[in-house]
Amino acid sequence: MSDALSKDSKPKVVSKGYKYFMVFLCMLTQAIPYGIAQLIQPLFVHPIVNTFHFTLASYTLIFTFGAVVGSIVSPFVGKALQKVNFRILYIIGIVLSAGAYVIFGISTALPGFYLAGIICMVGSTFYSGQGVPWVINHWFPFKGRGVALGLAFCGGSIGDIFLQPLTQSILKHFMTGNTKTGHLTSMAPFFIFAVALLVIGLIIACFIRVPKKDEILASKKEVEENKHEAAKKQAHEFQGWSGQQVLKMKWFWIFSIGFLIIGLGLASLNEDYAAFLDTKLSLTQVGLIGSVFGIAGIIGNISGGYLFDKFGTAKSMAYAGIMLVLSIIMMIFISLHPYGANANLIAGMGWAVTSGLSVFSYMSGPAFMAKSLFGAKAQGVNLGYISLAYAIGFAIGAPLFGVIKGATSFTIAWCFTITFVTIGFILLIIAAVRIKKMQKQIVANKPGIVLDK
Repeated sequence: MSDALSKDSKPKVVSKGYKYFMVFLCMLTQAIPYGIAQLIQPLFVHPIVNTFHFTLASYTLIFTFGAVVGSIVSPFVGKALQKVNFRILYIIGIVLSAGAYVIFGISTALPGFYLAGIICMVGSTFYSGQGVPWVINHWFPFKGRGVALGLAFCGGSIGDIFLQPLTQSILKHFMTGNTKTGHLTSMAPFFIFAVALLVIGLIIACFIRVPKKDEILASKKEVEENKHEAAKKQAHEFQGWSGQQVLKMKWFWIFSIGFLIIGLGLASLNEDYAAFLDTKLSLTQVGLIGSVFGIAGIIGNISGGYLFDKFGTAKSMAYAGIMLVLSIIMMIFISLHPYGANANLIAGMGWAVTSGLSVFSYMSGPAFMAKSLFGAKAQGVNLGYISLAYAIGFAIGAPLFGVIKGATSFTIAWCFTITFVTIGFILLIIAAVRIKKMQKQIVANKPGIVLDK
């Protein structure tokens, strides 16, 4: 009897296939629950604004409030993950996001929409912002973590491919008039997506988990080899500055200001593109452009890691900056043409490709730059500083775009956007180059230390 019990309690080696099944579940989380909660929301902007006669600036504050509250809640969710069962928190997040869509569906005034936007963002923090990295980091403590994270976060771009046209198709059935002046005849789309998010999220929750205590994620030999490699790498990598030291660096602040200004521009490019394209193209065409953006985003996410490893921060971000400037030029071009012009669809595709290829700059970019520029000593703390700078810019950018557009036109608003992006990337790249020079001076007499590019 005791032999049987000891046999059952023996540690179990987890197969590689099962670990990547967890990666697949994270991809699915990003593709559908997160895709519904965050990625398709911009497609509702124009129909809601027209239906309830809101101004674009007032309605897009939902993204501002959501980003601010989400960034405040995120650290608390991270702490909760250490104490509460992950699956429980995952389900809480799913229920919050699905409930937010119900609130969207019954709202008729701005406060209701603001509340829904905040709850939706907070919910996605549980299963996506904090949840997905939590799962991946536990299943891949050593080898393959970077690849697994990259694959998991590609799920958002994959979801974009089919969610964008599906959303536009559903909206088309519940709208009257064209995309520029039409309004919703029913709030049913919100309830449809609430059910889809809840059902699919709960199905994923039945399978997604972190490893059990009796599960071995790698053989003893692999663990020892990875520990040895990690110790060897740490002895030779640039340790950099602590969080307090970084705050005293002039070039850190210039870098952060640059990233904040980039956030000002990218907020409008990511959140207001659908509302703008709806005034120039049909719902079906806008959905098609969204799908192309999703495909380009997958390529951008995968290629971004290679660019950072091969060329370093300055060159990779310069490439991303050029792509983003080209994408905004496409928007300016579209703004100068009437609704339905053939050139609008072509330029829209150009926006989707160039914007999609640059997504790595604000998705995986912050994590890479935190360590590459400021060292390994406090990379988590420094990543928090960098992410906060971008979040502040992003939160301000969406309503600011609406104010500028309301006072002038889409063309002028996009000109402001291209100015923000250009200035932001110039400041960031200059700061990155100067910080790299500081690194070289520090390690000049330490030949054993190898710097990132």
